[in-house]
Amino acid sequence: MSGFVFQWPALLALLLLAIPLWLVLVYARRRRAALIRVMGGGLNTHRLLRDVLRFSAFILLVLALARPGYAPRMESSSRVGRDVIFALDVSQSMLAEDAAPSRLEVAKQGIRDALKSFVNERVGLVVYAGSASILCPLTYDYDFVRFMLEQANPRSVDFGGTALQSAVEKAVDQVFMDGRGGVQDLVVLTDGGDHGSKMARVIELLRQKSVDVLAVGIGDPNQGSPIPIKSEEGNIQFLQDDGQVVYTKLDDGALRAFASETPFADYVAAGVRPFNLGQLYSDYAAGKTTDSTDSKSGIVVYQEAVFFFLWPAMILLILAECWGVRGLQIGSAVCCLVLLVDSQVLDAADESFRSEFANVAGLFAEGDFEGAENGFSALYAYASDSSANASDLAVVQFNRGLCLLELAKAQEGENPGIALTYAENAQLAFLTAKRYTPKMQRAGIRLESTAGYMVELQSAIDADRQVQDELNAEMEALVERLQALLQAQKQLRDSTNTKDVDRVVRRRKNAPPPPPVVPPADASQSSRLFAQEQAELHTEAMGVKTMMQAINEKMAMQLDPDLPEMDTLMEEPLEFMDRALEAQLKAEELFAVGWGSWPTARVEQQLVERLIEAILELLAGSSDQESEADEDYEDYEEDYESDYLEDSEESMSSDSIEGDLAAGVEMQELPVPNYSVDDILLEEQGNLQFRQQKRASANAGKVEKDY
Repeated sequence: MSGFVFQWPALLALLLLAIPLWLVLVYARRRRAALIRVMGGGLNTHRLLRDVLRFSAFILLVLALARPGYAPRMESSSRVGRDVIFALDVSQSMLAEDAAPSRLEVAKQGIRDALKSFVNERVGLVVYAGSASILCPLTYDYDFVRFMLEQANPRSVDFGGTALQSAVEKAVDQVFMDGRGGVQDLVVLTDGGDHGSKMARVIELLRQKSVDVLAVGIGDPNQGSPIPIKSEEGNIQFLQDDGQVVYTKLDDGALRAFASETPFADYVAAGVRPFNLGQLYSDYAAGKTTDSTDSKSGIVVYQEAVFFFLWPAMILLILAECWGVRGLQIGSAVCCLVLLVDSQVLDAADESFRSEFANVAGLFAEGDFEGAENGFSALYAYASDSSANASDLAVVQFNRGLCLLELAKAQEGENPGIALTYAENAQLAFLTAKRYTPKMQRAGIRLESTAGYMVELQSAIDADRQVQDELNAEMEALVERLQALLQAQKQLRDSTNTKDVDRVVRRRKNAPPPPPVVPPADASQSSRLFAQEQAELHTEAMGVKTMMQAINEKMAMQLDPDLPEMDTLMEEPLEFMDRALEAQLKAEELFAVGWGSWPTARVEQQLVERLIEAILELLAGSSDQESEADEDYEDYEEDYESDYLEDSEESMSSDSIEGDLAAGVEMQELPVPNYSVDDILLEEQGNLQFRQQKRASANAGKVEKDY
């Protein structure tokens, strides 16, 4: 390894300019001397020494630009340490104050203490209660871990409870990396009291990934403590269950059992005593293997020798400019010195970084904020790897934050949730810029404005959620009203059931004719009564339809008006309701005709019931392309045509009524698919997110104790 090198040797090619530069100086000196002779002067105003000084200064400046270095030393380009993920229990029971100021704050302080003692460990943060959430992936940026730690609270997860299994699955599947078994630690800070975890599954996951576990129990194991909950008004109340104040204590036995059954697991019962998690982890990890690197690998770092060439060049330039001059020429020499220093700094900058930054900034100016954000992210990774100065890193992060803000503004009207995510990432980008350059006032101003913008987005999200809650309440009321209408329709049909009439109309073909049936004495009065009751149910059905139309309008308002017209959830139920209303009118007219039309009226009533049942199935979210109700309609239509219509022509004087059920439920011809692969993948991604939300909701429903 050479003791003296030029780190940017390509710049030595500038020395080739020395020959033409010297020729220019010689030519200029001769022309100046000839001009003086023509003018009759005899003074030598331009000495050879000044050209020699300038030429020597140029040589030294070129050598300085090539970054001379000496005293090389090897520095490792990788770090040696373990991967540590903190699994922080944020269930409501962690708000108990038996460990002052609270169990959750004690756990957070323990993580802060551990971060102070870490040097080469990669750290991640997972919070869990009834479900788990990743707040920070594995990183060496401990400041970012501390920032995300401050955001951890019971609202950081989807629903309450305590399920260690969710945290372990999240860490193993999405945070820990493959091929690093034996150097991965999971540090769990909890008060125990697990609800619903399958410990056999947890132990198997930890064994598969070779993950070591350090469990720290926080809280009083003997005496229960109430859980204080702060209301929106700022009042403190204690959590209650069935009217009784809930008392929680450290489930020491369950944690000890978990540690005894889990390989490579230790349990520390911190209780309510102060503890230093950094020291606990240091004792726990003592003697464990670390992710080592080859001692011969790394990068060579030279001691900079630029100033040994730069300062002599500056002195030579000053001497060349000030030789034999006064006043103004001295000032000019000083200005020249300043300009040359600035030029050297600019020329020494990484030209590729500047060029790429200009390209990405051009995307931002053109309005391609997504492309600019991706470009700034890649540029930040490149600058970090190339050990760029803190000012450049701060500028990149600041501009990336501006891109994220523009993306958030583009989404705020359509999807405030996505806009809030962009705004949160922008806030982190500004915070990173501020950390690199604390004096960057623009980053501080953007942090404040972004915080206010996030509050506005959260208000919009809350407003949308309130509208959705109101819509859900109206849907529940609609379902209850439909169920009541269905029950009333069934009761009316049951009350019109007359065996004698059914015996007339339900005989099969070629069967002997039944004996004549004598109408009941009150047939005329009953017909009027049935017609009146059916009219009342028709009026109620009209009210249900009006309610469905109102809900349909609200749902349509939530759609993007710029998108093509889309069907809402109520389109098909409204069609079914229209057909049910028609069937009710037919039943009412048939009852009004008289006793002989009762069977056909009952058929229409049964059609009404099946249509209402189909509406209820659609509102319940049935995903079958052809529901069981549709199949029942087809079977029912066949029975209707074979059993009722043909026989009613022979036995009743009233006109037969043709059923239009088949036309309504007939399957339409499917269009030729024209979806691209990207469309299918995007749709599947949406379906996956929908299934995950359904699964999370189902798991939340199984949690009996959400604290």
